[in-house]
Amino acid sequence: MAEKIPIRQGLFIEESDGGVLLANKCKSCGQVFFPKAIFCLSCYSQDLVEIKLSRSGKLYAYTTSNLPSMHFQAPYAIGFIQMPEGVRIFSPLVIVDGKPFQVNMEMSLIIDKLWEQDGKEVYGYKFKPV
Repeated sequence: MAEKIPIRQGLFIEESDGGVLLANKCKSCGQVFFPKAIFCLSCYSQDLVEIKLSRSGKLYAYTTSNLPSMHFQAPYAIGFIQMPEGVRIFSPLVIVDGKPFQVNMEMSLIIDKLWEQDGKEVYGYKFKPV
């Protein structure tokens, strides 16, 4: 079995009931950042607190590629997910037969293998239609 490694430390955690994305929120102005910022890009405060984002959001925009990329075989989809906390997340999307993508459709978070590299499985987040 290949070793599992996260695409980037601190982006997500896996809990018993599923994955959760980790963001931070400015205590001064309320701006939310994903991935986490080291200071608020709105008011420049360094008083940020870590928060867990919701596990679902709405599809804001998407595209499907029919050309392979370095890590993804065609066809694959990517898009922006509008989260209830006010942040948009750029993410790979899971293509599900019978559920074509539509702007504003409900999407749910999954933590899954993205690709293999140097004998290791690189894990990250994806969103799939509800």
